[in-house]
Amino acid sequence: MRWKILLVLGAILFGACTHKNVASSLSGDDLIILKGARLIDGLGAPARDNVNIILRHDRILAIQDAMEPVPEKAKVLELQGKTIIPALMSSHVHLGMTNGVEAGSRQVTEENDLRQLYKFSKYGVAGVLSLGTDLDFIYKIRENSQRVDSTLPLVLTAGRGFGVPGGAPPATMGIDQVYRPKNAAEAKKQVAELASKKPNVIKIWVDDFDHSMKKKMEPEIYRAIIQEAHAHKIPVAAHVYYLADAKLLAQEGVDIFAHSVRDQAVDMELISLMKLHNTAYIPTLALDDAFFVYAEKPSWMRESFFQGALDPGVEQWLQKSYKPKSSSRDDLKMAQQNAMALFKSGIVIGLGTDSGANQMRIQGFAEHRELQLLVEAGFTPLEAIRIGTVNNANIMGIAKDYAGIAPNMKANLLVLDADPSEDITNTQKIHSVIINGKLIERR
Repeated sequence: MRWKILLVLGAILFGACTHKNVASSLSGDDLIILKGARLIDGLGAPARDNVNIILRHDRILAIQDAMEPVPEKAKVLELQGKTIIPALMSSHVHLGMTNGVEAGSRQVTEENDLRQLYKFSKYGVAGVLSLGTDLDFIYKIRENSQRVDSTLPLVLTAGRGFGVPGGAPPATMGIDQVYRPKNAAEAKKQVAELASKKPNVIKIWVDDFDHSMKKKMEPEIYRAIIQEAHAHKIPVAAHVYYLADAKLLAQEGVDIFAHSVRDQAVDMELISLMKLHNTAYIPTLALDDAFFVYAEKPSWMRESFFQGALDPGVEQWLQKSYKPKSSSRDDLKMAQQNAMALFKSGIVIGLGTDSGANQMRIQGFAEHRELQLLVEAGFTPLEAIRIGTVNNANIMGIAKDYAGIAPNMKANLLVLDADPSEDITNTQKIHSVIINGKLIERR
């Protein structure tokens, strides 16, 4: 599958869309003007000052210089000194798997999914791809999230993922809502069954979880899954860890690596295969970070942005039951190195976190932490923001409506009290969140 990166020139945004009569000739009754802010469009352009963003219903109508006249009766939000970026998107989450300190498939209910989605909204995440642990009610949630009056993040889903009998994903994690085909014929039949529900992607686990599993998915199984999925025009995302597995999967035409290669440095063979098959890459740096960082008691653990994302009891769980995994520090370094190497080679990088898979991967917070870890890896703040917004829209197949801040795009915006192009941690200084043109209550 080809990830077509949408390139919108600044001249389009600030030329054709800055004529004085674009907004002033319109009735203002149904318009919202975000006035005088600094704009970071997510498309890679430098930040621009003193901009008006004009919203109508769930869409961005126009972008103008703040000196241009605005329609009478329009609702004007004075945002001088604020910075507006696209709302974030996360292309690897798990919905409903945690509730308080409990984790596993028994927690997956419609009520719990919705609770977590509203938390994503409050943290400025306007779209999520849930990868492989969903039950069938997710399709109703997905449909509702697409309504123009929705204040939920857009929900995309892999439905039920594909694992291995006696292997990944570990049954000890309580993940029992996945297919575990025993042979290629069974795998194809199960893919066809899943395809009838129209998932956005199909998820496969190809890993032995640090040698804790006796077997991994055999190549003939994932080959059959990829072939059948592609026959139904559905992309395939793979959980990976090892370089050797990544190469074999890339040879078979897998569309997305949903985690980093972490056992060794990526090489030109993998890069060439990924380019040949247009394979995207989601590093999930926050996953490895979460395995050790809480033991270091960083100062941000005491800040309200982190505290507000915690389910009841999780703070105490992190203090008493959290067991750091020392090898994850090296995994994170390798993951960061590989993400930058692939980026420099022209591979499309997306933002995902695996948030919600267990208690330590904190939904909402993790997405902002991922931006910080990308910058720590060597990405510029503007590159990281693009990865978490426009690149994800392309990977998730929704760039037509969600590719940054531009006319006709969805009005999903994050209004910040400080400029994240100067300090990426400023994405946490949220003034307000707008989803589908509506202000989200953040209390």
